[in-house]
Amino acid sequence: MVASVMVLSVTCLIATGALLLVGLLLVGRDCPPGRSLQYAAIAGVAEVGASAIYLVWVNVGGSAAFAVANALMVLGPAMIPLAVHSLSPTRVTLWSTLVAGAGVVVVATTSFLLPALEAVVVQAFTFAIVGVCGAAAALSSREARRASIRVLAGTLCVYSLYCAARGTAIAAVVVRDDAGAAGGIFSDTVAIAVGVVVIVAVTGAISTFWLAVRRESLLAAAGSSAVLVIVPGRRPGDAGRLPRFRELVEDVREAAAAIDSGSVAVFGGAGLSQTGAATALKDTLRVDHGWTEEEIALLTQTTVER
Repeated sequence: MVASVMVLSVTCLIATGALLLVGLLLVGRDCPPGRSLQYAAIAGVAEVGASAIYLVWVNVGGSAAFAVANALMVLGPAMIPLAVHSLSPTRVTLWSTLVAGAGVVVVATTSFLLPALEAVVVQAFTFAIVGVCGAAAALSSREARRASIRVLAGTLCVYSLYCAARGTAIAAVVVRDDAGAAGGIFSDTVAIAVGVVVIVAVTGAISTFWLAVRRESLLAAAGSSAVLVIVPGRRPGDAGRLPRFRELVEDVREAAAAIDSGSVAVFGGAGLSQTGAATALKDTLRVDHGWTEEEIALLTQTTVER
């Protein structure tokens, strides 16, 4: 049990780091997908915190620790409908968020008041309800057309079915007044393993969504520019990847913003609102960023046709 919880904790840490990396580097905080990053971070921290408190409960015991751990474990997936609501607010996403939030309160209360096995039954059925809320919110949003969002919703639906089945199995044990717990695919170890798989799938779907949003925003920015100044990803003659590629791209974008208030970030460089600004951009790179003539020569300049 302890080893399984530790695996879950490490998985949550990796997933949280991946979401933060993708969100901060590729999306930023200003657009709606970027604002949803805070909810992804809260979900990851909640799951890591739950895993840590579970370890305390396993070794020390206590109703308070059990209640907090269970509530935090449900809080993680409850952030999904809230994140979707921040992207595309609808009546469905609002109600899904409210129901999921109520589920967290119910789990915290019952985990504190009820015996452990009965509390686990409530938690399992609450997981199922929260998963349905997340899937409903995702499919009702304007982003539902994306494959990544459909994968997210499908993953949550499958997890909801598993949780409902597990809750039923454990409830049967409670009704029979059996001293043991549900075994097989509904055991604690398997449930944690299923949770790990779900976390990985959800992290992949969300990261893919953010990548697609970033790509679309950069393509749209390129179409609105007069001229594109791009840093090639590889050396001339395909002699390998260009060193300091990301740093050079950031230099181009910073220099573009300094000389052209209408500039935008595009794939591999910047889009300028005026064709003549390209020369000033190169001068700025030489003077303010210390670019060599060899680096300046790498830049490609393309006029956007209207």
